[in-house]
Amino acid sequence: MWKRDTDKEKPSKKDTPKYQKPKILLIDLPDSVLDSVRFAGFNASTGTFGSPYKVELSDGYRPVIYKADLPNYTEQEIIIIDLTPPETLDNPEGEKMTSEGENDWWAKCSRGEIDPRPRVMNRVHNAFDRILGHGGLFVIFAQSRLRQDLVWGKISYGAFRIDSKINADNWSFLSILSPGYFEIKSDSGEEISVSHYDSQLLRFLRETVRNARYTATFNPRYEMKKNWIPILSNKFAGFVGGLVKPEDSKGRVLILPQISKKPEAIVTLLQEVLPDLSPHLFSHIEGSPWVEKEEYELDSVLKYKAKKIEIQQRAKRELEMRDKKILGERDKLGFLHGIITKTGTDLVESVKFSLEFIGFKQIIDVDKQILEQDTKAPKQEDLQVHDKSPTLLIEIKGISGLPHESDTIQVVKYVPRRMKDWNKVDVRGVSIINHQRNVPALERDNQNIFTEQQVEDAENHDITILTTWDLFLLIRGMMKWEWDPKAIPCVFG
Repeated sequence: MWKRDTDKEKPSKKDTPKYQKPKILLIDLPDSVLDSVRFAGFNASTGTFGSPYKVELSDGYRPVIYKADLPNYTEQEIIIIDLTPPETLDNPEGEKMTSEGENDWWAKCSRGEIDPRPRVMNRVHNAFDRILGHGGLFVIFAQSRLRQDLVWGKISYGAFRIDSKINADNWSFLSILSPGYFEIKSDSGEEISVSHYDSQLLRFLRETVRNARYTATFNPRYEMKKNWIPILSNKFAGFVGGLVKPEDSKGRVLILPQISKKPEAIVTLLQEVLPDLSPHLFSHIEGSPWVEKEEYELDSVLKYKAKKIEIQQRAKRELEMRDKKILGERDKLGFLHGIITKTGTDLVESVKFSLEFIGFKQIIDVDKQILEQDTKAPKQEDLQVHDKSPTLLIEIKGISGLPHESDTIQVVKYVPRRMKDWNKVDVRGVSIINHQRNVPALERDNQNIFTEQQVEDAENHDITILTTWDLFLLIRGMMKWEWDPKAIPCVFG
């Protein structure tokens, strides 16, 4: 905990800062930090989320009373926060804003003190989210999550009534730091390792962490892992510092352990580290990479940059051409995915294309033929293949589970009907099943698709049963290994 350094002699500073931008808000940091930052020429102001205060230890609840000071917080561009709570007061600052009969924030008194900071943080988090989304930068000197029982309640007929729990803590100033995105555990130590990558930030930290102490570890949840860059860890491989880089934003959140000599460290951050991390916020500071602008750049470098642009444009055109070819192949061979995903007429059409691909030419879509002839013929087989003897009658089904007997031998009833219609006996039935069609093909039960009885019935009725996955693998093998297409039709009988 810290006290404001009001009695210390402050270094002189100009009334008008050397750098109007970025606007910097220092929250719950000592006055010595503000003095040092202003003396270095930065446009900084100081604020507080408020102070904890003592209450009588009990199992009851007391109102959360706060008095915060966050000047012009909605327009700040860099916000530096120390989550170490200010010194606990004997009594709350400020007064309760509503009567006891109106719903308000209340906190349980089981810790003997109430920390109002989560309430203030909850009030400002929308504005802070907006700052981050528009490229703002937050630097957080971390503490573990505050465990405090907060509720929304009121006094009703002389008794305290709880309407609901309030999910807020000392990290509630940014939505991206909520428990749904980060697990923050209490832990402490002084042995801190810095990532081996080379950057201005990591060079700064290698010097700074020698006199640092962590009080929390950070574990990003699944949705946040892609936005989290761990930069500091303890001896147990727990993350004690890192950088959050939200998607589609130049905003950054730098989480650091507690370090000593904060005035010097924060000035170094502002002068040497943060301009490298968020250069768009430091356009007017000396040392910004203005020399890399075209009007100052070296001729030889400009030539390399022009060549780089040329390569990028050529690569872009090549990638676009490849994307078109990918779309073309998917369109041309889309039936292969269709046979393992579709059902109904779409599946029948995909199987028909597959059979044509492997060499069958005389294929009749029976249902389509009946529709075109506008007859009221009864249900028939789905496809007929007349390329060779025997003629194939193919029944096709897409099902969510494994096939029943009615699925595998339904084609049997069409065979004698066609023998009679065509006055020939060389007719064979084929059942093609897209089983478990809603499951990725490799995750399906591809070993026990047909029962022993179904296989025996198929043999007794002289019909062929196979899955669309079998057909898919056959065609893939034919394409990859250049099998003779004439060998594939033999599978069907």
